[in-house]
Amino acid sequence: MKIAQIRHMSKTTFHSVADSPIQSYWEHTAFTEVDICIVGAGIIGLSTALECREKFPSATITIVEQAPHGHGATTRNAGFACFGSATELLHDVDAFGHNHAFEIANERYLGLQKLLQRCSPESIKYEHLGGAELIRASELHMLDRLSEMNALAKEITGDSETYVLLSKEEQESLGFSTAVKAVIMNKHEGQLHSGHLHATLERLAREADIRIEFGSKVMSIQDDHQAIAMISCPIGDYVLKAKAIILANNASIPLLATEFPIKPGRGQVIVTSPIEDLSFQGAYHIEEGFYYFRSLGNRILLGGGRNLDFQTEETYEFGHTDLVMNALETLLRDIIIPGKEYTIDYAWSGLMGFTPNKKPIVSNVSDHVYCAFGCNGMGVALGSRIAQSITQLITV
Repeated sequence: MKIAQIRHMSKTTFHSVADSPIQSYWEHTAFTEVDICIVGAGIIGLSTALECREKFPSATITIVEQAPHGHGATTRNAGFACFGSATELLHDVDAFGHNHAFEIANERYLGLQKLLQRCSPESIKYEHLGGAELIRASELHMLDRLSEMNALAKEITGDSETYVLLSKEEQESLGFSTAVKAVIMNKHEGQLHSGHLHATLERLAREADIRIEFGSKVMSIQDDHQAIAMISCPIGDYVLKAKAIILANNASIPLLATEFPIKPGRGQVIVTSPIEDLSFQGAYHIEEGFYYFRSLGNRILLGGGRNLDFQTEETYEFGHTDLVMNALETLLRDIIIPGKEYTIDYAWSGLMGFTPNKKPIVSNVSDHVYCAFGCNGMGVALGSRIAQSITQLITV
């Protein structure tokens, strides 16, 4: 038996197929042994299941999800279809080198193309409005490297002018405060509706004869000649056996497999009331992407601020902090829509997962258990690409 730091929970008794008091004969024989079990019904989990169906047409595939739907980040993100703001790209070049930065952004770009091939733009309410970044005084020096940004981006998009500096007139028409000194536009990006994206992927999974067990939480995993998941659900605890188990539960992967350097990161988000004569459309970043906002019809979605207190925001808990919420409202009031009237109609948080080098982790945990992760706040872009990679790795 090979157990590669797969976590065990000792306080709960899990029943075998033969002695479970909670399942009928029909459940035992139809549901508790499968070819492939995927933990997590988010973007990566659903996309992986669809990739597995293509590779293994006759395999039995089950997705196990503890929430009523993909929850942690999938339906709590901002719906950006982007691959990296200009200053984030430069940060990655300085931190990791040109080749590493290219690989990060290129995987995101390829993942977006795959996602838009799988899901029709109409079904996910995709809007090709472009992505942009606000540059304030402290970041003006970044404009001296615009040609460097475009040289790297051309390797990804094929466009020598991926990042374009807006004219003064174009910038003023967006309605931002005078604290914004420049706006860099990327016409190769867009935005979508995260709820409809999840619903579309779920529908495609069901059409592909993929079973989804909602309300079932994987408590621990063993690898003993096959993968074994100990699952807790409202009617009791049971065991699910599989030829391969794929961990696709994002920031929560370390709760089941301890060796991966994945850290949780909370993203706090607000959405305004409808705003009369909203001056801009599209998705925007500020401060290397630590803040992000977009049009949502005539509302604004704004999130971020994790960089204000990394330690507090490295958590598995949903919720809000005064520090971040005050920063978001200040940014909204003073920079994004100065002089506009609005209320905050929605506020929520989501849980992202981060790696030290911003690259995906797609690998074996043990002989029959695998890890599919690598979002670093870019699950919309990377989910499809990670799904392709992990599916090529597994055997059943």
